[in-house]
Amino acid sequence: MNVPGFDWFSDRVDWVNLVRGASICFSVMVVGGLAAPLGARVPVVGPAWLILTAVLAFVVAGYRIGDAPDPRVQGAGAAVAGYLLVLPLTVLATGALDPQQLVLTLLTAIVMGGLAGHLAGRSRERRAA
Repeated sequence: MNVPGFDWFSDRVDWVNLVRGASICFSVMVVGGLAAPLGARVPVVGPAWLILTAVLAFVVAGYRIGDAPDPRVQGAGAAVAGYLLVLPLTVLATGALDPQQLVLTLLTAIVMGGLAGHLAGRSRERRAA
């Protein structure tokens, strides 16, 4: 199957670690969502509990780069895949899909996952040298 643009992405990622990163992102977001009633009681963090949980999930997913040739693409891909896995649960819980929230969360996943992948790649290069 030759999908235009897919080879560009496929050549830059380690698929096994992308799936692992997406899985851990999904897990962190589900546990964070389930803990939201408790997290909302934390004085400073409470109002932003779900946002902080999502950012943490994207960073953890993005850090799983494995042997990816391009750690930034790997990190961003894992974070976006993790968010896409949890999106149906979000729609079920809220009863709607807010397009603005979808776009902003996807952008956050790309930026945070890519940044975490970049930092993990630099760490990997230092260890190899």
